[in-house]
Amino acid sequence: MDATLSSAVSALLAESSALSTISNNLANSETTGYKASSTTFSSLLTETSGTTTSGGVTATARQNVTAQGTITSTSVSTDLAISGAGMFAVTSSLTGGQTYYTRDGEFESDSSGNLYLYGTNYYLEGYSVVDGVTSSTLSVVNIDSQEISEPKATTTYSLSANFPATAQDELGTLSYTNSSGTTEDLSATYVEISTDSTAGTTTYDVAIDAASGTTISDASGSGSQLLYSVTVDSSGSIVSCYSLTSGDTYSGTTLPDITPSDSSSSVSLSSDYTDWSSFATAIGTGFSSSTSMTVYDSLGTAESVTVTWTALGDNTWLMTLKSADGETLTDSNGSSVSSYSYEVSFNSDGTYAGVTSLATGETSASGTAGSAPVSSLGEAEISAIWSDGSSASTGTAAVTIDLGTVGGADGVSQYSSSSSTAVSITVNSYSQDGYAEGTLSSVAVDSSGDVVASYSNGKSATIYVVPVVTFANENGLTELSDGVYEASTSSGSAVYNVAGTGSAGTIEGGALESSTVSTTTEFADMIVTQQAYSAAAQVISTSREMFTSLMQAIA
Repeated sequence: MDATLSSAVSALLAESSALSTISNNLANSETTGYKASSTTFSSLLTETSGTTTSGGVTATARQNVTAQGTITSTSVSTDLAISGAGMFAVTSSLTGGQTYYTRDGEFESDSSGNLYLYGTNYYLEGYSVVDGVTSSTLSVVNIDSQEISEPKATTTYSLSANFPATAQDELGTLSYTNSSGTTEDLSATYVEISTDSTAGTTTYDVAIDAASGTTISDASGSGSQLLYSVTVDSSGSIVSCYSLTSGDTYSGTTLPDITPSDSSSSVSLSSDYTDWSSFATAIGTGFSSSTSMTVYDSLGTAESVTVTWTALGDNTWLMTLKSADGETLTDSNGSSVSSYSYEVSFNSDGTYAGVTSLATGETSASGTAGSAPVSSLGEAEISAIWSDGSSASTGTAAVTIDLGTVGGADGVSQYSSSSSTAVSITVNSYSQDGYAEGTLSSVAVDSSGDVVASYSNGKSATIYVVPVVTFANENGLTELSDGVYEASTSSGSAVYNVAGTGSAGTIEGGALESSTVSTTTEFADMIVTQQAYSAAAQVISTSREMFTSLMQAIA
């Protein structure tokens, strides 16, 4: 009888324990990261003189920490969830505290920017990252630790563009009548070579070609194209004209004779030809294109330099850099100048051939040592004293203008355009590596646990790495209040992993893991527990009645 009562009482105690577990599960059905427990029952036996007698039952709550809860997206970027195995590391102290572990990822920043587990005194731990270097020591994740993105001075400005292969401007058609009374045409094209602001003159290269079926030659009887260097003043009068083939100098406005291939015919082009006497008006400024190049100085200030491209002739362009907004450019001699120029050349196949530094005031290479600064790799540079007092000095902090690989077309190139529109430079892309100061605008956590800060200047940087901690036996962890766990001999030592590597799960930012409690399962278990409890109580009642009957029989 005693054994019967003992077994029944143990059953009542076991079912009470099971009901307590069910109650706790239901209470935490909405708790983030909560892992439902179950009850395991074990029989108890007593042994006397080689025989066993039923001793009842015992109940033990069993953790299932490894169960995966449903992951739901939220609107809070610091909400974190682990998909797979592992825990977040948290601490109860901002400095030097013990490390605990949790699956609850409902983190929020306090007034100092520290991420803490909402509603608790536990802080998220991670490895700080400064200038790309990751610390080897855990610390509390503070999203305000790098709330300012320091400015970076531009060191390289890269350009990818195509320059038109036929960039000479057409002067017009020169008509004349030969000795047979037939009118024929000659075409003239030009490019601007240089401008002398002091003298008020402009120099052009002019090429005269015959129409189809006609051959022309110079005074020596050779050549099929006549080449001249013509200098005009501001009123359009020709100051001088040089034959580019013979080097002869002509004065006034009389141009050299043009000799037809037919010796019986002759024609001359003189100052009475009105198109020549108004040469400057006809030519204008020649083909050129200007744009503003924006770079950043060491203080994060946007600085502007005007870049002008001018066609010099076949496969050759003039690149002129001019100061703007009060900046002063510095040439390779250390002199302050308002502008300097480079000759940019292309190979016959249209690929980039390189740059040549020009002397101040020159617009084409003449053998004189150039004063426009170049890098050790032969690239053009912007060397300047900016208006805010900062500087870009040659050889130290100058801005390199990257026009691509010599012999390649990865930067600038010179190919004919298929477009029927006016000749123009086609810019494919341009970029520079500087930026202004920025303030923290948002924080996000990626699948690898990188805490990425985004700034108002468009830059972003990893400021922390949140590890995923795994154990040999996660179900052996000791559960504490607030959804945290403590390592034990049963769980084994903590192993810190980069999220998504080894056995560690990945991290989902802006998401939370739901409780693994199923209310349907818990209510079903509650019914079973209630029935078992009632049965045990009935055993006690029956035992009591039997004992009463026995006592009555004895009496």
